[in-house]
Amino acid sequence: MIRRDLTPAQRAKLIAKRKAAYEAVHPETKPTKAGGRNRRQGGDDVARFTADTAAKTGKPERTIQRDATGAKALGSDLDRVAGTSLDKGAELDALTAMPAAVRRLDPSRQLSQWNF
Repeated sequence: MIRRDLTPAQRAKLIAKRKAAYEAVHPETKPTKAGGRNRRQGGDDVARFTADTAAKTGKPERTIQRDATGAKALGSDLDRVAGTSLDKGAELDALTAMPAAVRRLDPSRQLSQWNF
């Protein structure tokens, strides 16, 4: 069987959906206000989301972390980026690093600044 791989934006969007489902089933894996998991309250030792997803997909854990971070930072902008020249790992990382107020993902707005 032959199939196409997902683009980075598509992969990030699906990772975000999987993370939401995983945290609904395993709420103890959500980060606490202190910035980490609270294991002192007992319960099962469930693998964190990124480790579990990396094991099931065969992708490196760092890739899963980057996709989850990018999806959280970009949100609905991922749909507008998918399939464009910005749908590359390095471009998504750069967009993620930008503040939302500075980020401009509407090509018509950018082109309107130039008088062609």
